[in-house]
Amino acid sequence: MSGLSVIFSIKTSLRERAGQTYRWKLLLDIATASNSISLKERYGLHYEQRRPVLVSFITADFYDESKKPQQRGAFSFFHSVYVTKPIVEDNLVKPFSLIVPMLNREFCVSE
Repeated sequence: MSGLSVIFSIKTSLRERAGQTYRWKLLLDIATASNSISLKERYGLHYEQRRPVLVSFITADFYDESKKPQQRGAFSFFHSVYVTKPIVEDNLVKPFSLIVPMLNREFCVSE
């Protein structure tokens, strides 16, 4: 078993969920960063990180919002972004079919 945790945020559209999820990721980064002590104290954030956490986003993207600059900017906060409908893969957005290989790569121990 890997010493890794994965958080997936799943929503059919990007309208609100992407913004919420990247804020969760930002807060997790602040809470676990060793050089952000003043921000951790200011917001009362504490998380005893026992293992790395990957934060990924999954969407059906019914309204083709993943192509909009605002959403693409939010994607940079995530470790990965997956879309369940047919897409042209790029450096930010991957087809949902690649999620199983990613999970196998992160969690399966080679013998």
